[in-house]
Amino acid sequence: MSAVNLLVLIEVQPSKRQQQIQAYEKLKPLVLAESGCLQYDLFADASDENKFVLVEHWASQDALDAHEQAPHMREADRLNPSFRAKPSVVIKMSRVD
Repeated sequence: MSAVNLLVLIEVQPSKRQQQIQAYEKLKPLVLAESGCLQYDLFADASDENKFVLVEHWASQDALDAHEQAPHMREADRLNPSFRAKPSVVIKMSRVD
């Protein structure tokens, strides 16, 4: 089974940037402890304080599927609308060799 790479494009409501950062800081250790998580890094857009990119790397689709059902992710999905401007855009990437 091949690895899965995701770019998650996130936009927050004006003045709610810190809430996104705090949510990520809370989730990061939990996600990195999940089986099959190889990377989970949040980057801020240098030209727009309300935009972020989350880079995820998973050992397999099964690992990603389990991640999406984890209790901490279900709770994050419930809370995200309180500070996000719109649903995130998930781009599944494949390596070009």
